Amino acid sequence: MLALLLGASLANAWYAQSLTGDMTDRLRQAQSLAEGENWDQAEAVTRQVYEDWQDHHFYLHTFMRHSDTDQVLRAFRQVLEYLRLQEPDQYNAANADLVAQLELLAEMEQASVVNVL
Repeated sequence: MLALLLGASLANAWYAQSLTGDMTDRLRQAQSLAEGENWDQAEAVTRQVYEDWQDHHFYLHTFMRHSDTDQVLRAFRQVLEYLRLQEPDQYNAANADLVAQLELLAEMEQASVVNVL
């Protein structure tokens, strides 16, 4: 039973890292597009990442803390609004915060001494 729980925990950690890693890569791509003044493409990429986040709603709310997933949801909405307004400074800061939140979300699921203790 313990081995089964350990296996499930490791699988969850791998999945969380895979899911958020892909999202952060695409958000960085969107930031590069925005820096090149391709606001519409940056918004399209970010909106697709947001839709992917929403598509994983059941998993995220089952295995992650609700307050953390709610923060990410608010950050997505903020980033999308700054993209719509084409506000580069606010967008860059909000997007960096969103990327950091996604990275921390995955990090919390990893098997490490810090997380176990």
